[in-house]
Amino acid sequence: PNTTLSMRYAPLLPIQTIQTKRSATTTASSERPGVVLKKKSIVKTARLGSFSSDDVDGTGLNIPLIQRASSVVARSTTPRRAGEMTVLSMIAAEEDEAKAESSVIVGAGPTGLVTAIMLARRGWKNVRVLEKRNKPEKANNADVWGDPQRSYNIGLSARGQLALQKYDLLDVATEYAKRVKGRCDFDKDGKPVEKLVQKKFDTQVIQRDRLVAALLEEVESNYADSVTVEHGVAVNSCTFSESGDKATLEIFECKEDGDYCDTKAKETIETSLVIGAEGNAGKRGSAVIRAMDESKMCKTKMVKLKERIESTRVYKIIPIELPDGFRTDLNYSSRTGKGVAMECLPTKEGLLVGVLLVKPTDEETCLKLSDPKKLREYLDSDFPMFSKMVSDENVEKVAKSKFSGLPNFQYAGGALHLGSCAGLIGDAIHTVKPYFGMGVNSAFEDVTVLEECVENAKGDSKIFLPLYSKKRAADAKALVEISHGFDGGFLTFVLPLILDSIFHRIAPWLFMPNTIQMLQKDDWSFVRTSRRKRFDRTLQVSILASIFAGSVSLLMMLVKFLWSKKFFLA
Repeated sequence: PNTTLSMRYAPLLPIQTIQTKRSATTTASSERPGVVLKKKSIVKTARLGSFSSDDVDGTGLNIPLIQRASSVVARSTTPRRAGEMTVLSMIAAEEDEAKAESSVIVGAGPTGLVTAIMLARRGWKNVRVLEKRNKPEKANNADVWGDPQRSYNIGLSARGQLALQKYDLLDVATEYAKRVKGRCDFDKDGKPVEKLVQKKFDTQVIQRDRLVAALLEEVESNYADSVTVEHGVAVNSCTFSESGDKATLEIFECKEDGDYCDTKAKETIETSLVIGAEGNAGKRGSAVIRAMDESKMCKTKMVKLKERIESTRVYKIIPIELPDGFRTDLNYSSRTGKGVAMECLPTKEGLLVGVLLVKPTDEETCLKLSDPKKLREYLDSDFPMFSKMVSDENVEKVAKSKFSGLPNFQYAGGALHLGSCAGLIGDAIHTVKPYFGMGVNSAFEDVTVLEECVENAKGDSKIFLPLYSKKRAADAKALVEISHGFDGGFLTFVLPLILDSIFHRIAPWLFMPNTIQMLQKDDWSFVRTSRRKRFDRTLQVSILASIFAGSVSLLMMLVKFLWSKKFFLA
């Protein structure tokens, strides 16, 4: 209520008068065209509730309202000029008084780019994002993204959508995404069985690299004054100062979409803050992760969970052209008796991207998938519902393509930071297999947690990095351990789902839904979900053990009774 907006922002303000409740005013230029703040957008994004006459009058904005939305930047009706910020982002910038002079984000995937946008919205400058892969094609190029070999699909669930919404990026993503309303399996006769799901947030499916392209275009259009994104460069060496306040990075030029790097460093830089967001590169693939893992100053230790041989899968991508009459907003799925699975997700252009998952130890099937003639015969016999939807040309391409592997389960244990100069985020702290769409969604949630810590610390990395570790490290571990359990077969995946279904149906007031459904609860942390399911499992086992013990006791009593009757009758 006592706040007066600083005069140094006056030339950028799109309104003439901003007045606090104590009538202190600041006049802005009305000649310069600026950003029109959308009241509805602010309310929706920041979840502030409805505006009232106390919030907004005819002359300007209520400052306490803006302060409550200090991390939100309202979208403009016209493109922002380079260097131009909205009222809300300027207030956020003023909050981060101790922000780093320069910062580097290693990895320009979805997580790295959203992290860069988050920092830019808070007024950070000199944010440099480094990516070893080539720059993606434009997101609106339908010809390019109509090719399923360009990228695998990811599904944005409630967690991911809420995070993107916070940074005004949800529309950016959904413009090129396909809404999925449910799934379609096939019965033993090959007939489709549709199952529609009513959810608060329908899953939005988009090619991973297309999402990267859309986010990159957002950076170039609206944050170019704060963020620089470089492609074709990799950080192959990372060291830290003894005090833990500086990181030194050696940058190398890359070739062939990041597969090979020069042997001589292109550049060596020193930065106040480096954030490792290199996807699922793992301990040996990421210089930042490797340096933190090996440093005696850092508690971060990468923990790789044991891979079950029977659960290991490799895959090939198959284009599926749906015939007329089939819904284009479903996840199509089928599997064989030998454990080979076909999972298909739609694209905005209508083509399904099919992922054929097979055990690498199943050499017979792997050989069939690598020969065009045998692949066609295999589809005809084992996946007849899809075979007619795959052209001969695509069969040829799929057979010649290489198998790809799924990432191993691993998490960053101990801490997610080193001193005041380094932190990890996204798949760098929790690598899971993409069966249930938790990877990118939890990564976007990481960004929102990091921002909360940055805001609480006013941008001081000595404070916000340890706070971020404290808030997120346990969740990262819980997510990976829960997902690893899904990969264990009948005892750790199927049986718990059956038990949860039975007990929740009998006593929904006592037992929660199954773990997969619990993971979709965006207001539940992964630690809370893990603890709750342990409680459910303990109670279930206790009840079943009691029933078993009671049954045994009754059986023994019956046997004794019959035995006594035998002598009595005799």
